[in-house]
Amino acid sequence: MYKIIKADERHRTEINRLIKTAKIGSGLTKNKPIKNLWIVRSDCRVIACAGLNFYNSADILTTLVVEKESRHRGIGGSLINLRLGFAKRHGAKIVALVTMYYHFNFYKRWDFKTCPRKNLPESIRDYPQFTAKRYKKCAVMFRNI
Repeated sequence: MYKIIKADERHRTEINRLIKTAKIGSGLTKNKPIKNLWIVRSDCRVIACAGLNFYNSADILTTLVVEKESRHRGIGGSLINLRLGFAKRHGAKIVALVTMYYHFNFYKRWDFKTCPRKNLPESIRDYPQFTAKRYKKCAVMFRNI
């Protein structure tokens, strides 16, 4: 059994552990407040996290990590559904993300489609994850809400 809750400063160390273990970064930015980030707890441990950034008329999905031992149990899907619902209530017209190519099928289940960066809606084309050199080998996916 697991529980999804909104993350706060108390969870920073465990979130950073997840991010580093998954090799998707070095962790959350120091001295930057934690907001629009959710964690999944199981047996008093953080086993997953997922974020959402608001950008113009879009919401950008960030930092979806589920620890290896907890995958294939619907946790990632629960986090996607939570963030899509939040984006819809926020009034977003588009939800987008950057991901590695081997995660395409996971996101396609929620109607995300790959998109060349040059074809992204102009309102999100300059979002840092879509322009940063470190993410150039990653795919951009988006869907309308």
